Amino acid sequence: MSIIKLAFAITLSVVPVILSFVEPAAAQRRLRTNTYSQTGSDQQNALAQFNLANTDRDGSEITDSASDLRIGLFQGAIQDYISGNGEVCINGGNLDFQPNCPASSNNIGRYVLDASGFVIFNPDRPFVPNTGIIFDADLRAEFIENDPAFEFFGGIRNSIAYSIVRPGQIESILNYRLDFARFGIDPNQAVNNLSYILEQNVLGKASSAVTFTDGSIQLVGGDVLIQNRFERDIPNAVPEPSTALGALAAVSIGVLFKRKNKQV
Repeated sequence: MSIIKLAFAITLSVVPVILSFVEPAAAQRRLRTNTYSQTGSDQQNALAQFNLANTDRDGSEITDSASDLRIGLFQGAIQDYISGNGEVCINGGNLDFQPNCPASSNNIGRYVLDASGFVIFNPDRPFVPNTGIIFDADLRAEFIENDPAFEFFGGIRNSIAYSIVRPGQIESILNYRLDFARFGIDPNQAVNNLSYILEQNVLGKASSAVTFTDGSIQLVGGDVLIQNRFERDIPNAVPEPSTALGALAAVSIGVLFKRKNKQV
C-alpha cells in the first residue's frame, strides 16, 4: 500500500472517533438571559433589577446542582443584581401622575407593556441604580406541598418557592411563590430545568413572598416584571471538527514519513 493510501485510510478510521467527542461550536454554548425589574409592595416603584442567565461568567452552562429532585439550585444564574428606584407605567391610559407614559395597546393587566410584552418605565422616572455593589447570586427552587402561603389566596395548594441568595449567605434577598397549576406550568421542569424557567418566564408569573420571624409566610404586593430578553452565541474554545481532523491527519502523515525515512 502506498504511503498516501495508508495515510488516507488512517484518517478515515479516526473520523467517527473525533466526531463523537467534538460538537459543532454553535451548538455547545448559547447565552439566554431574561432581565427583570422587581417592584415594591405598591406595584409601581421598581426597587431592583437583575438578569437571569443560563450561562455563568466563564461561559459554562448552568445546570441544577442539587441532588434532591424536589430542589433546584442554579449557582450564578442571577447576574448583575442592583438595587435602585424607578417607576413603571401603569395601565389605564395616560394617568395624571404619569402624563408621558404611552397608552397601553391592551387593557389587560396592571402594567403598560410594549409589543414584545416587556414593561415600560415612566420616562419622567426611569430606573436609577443606587450607588452600591452590583453582584451575582444563586437561584434556588423548591417544591412545596400544601403551601400555607396561599391560605388566604384561594386556599392551600402545592407551589414552588423561589429565592435569590448570595453565595455564602443564608438569608435570601428576594422570595417568590409560584401557583404552577394556575399557569399550566410543569412543576418538575420549573424546579430542575433552568432553560424551562427562562423560556416560560416562570419568575414573571410568581408572587413576592415574605417570611416572618415566627416562620410564617405571606404573599405581598410586588411583581417581578420581565424587561428584556436576548440570546447570543458564545465563542467556543473547542476546536471545530475540521480543525481537529486536519491536525490529526497532519500528525499521522508526519509519523508515516518519519517511519519511511528510517527504512531507507
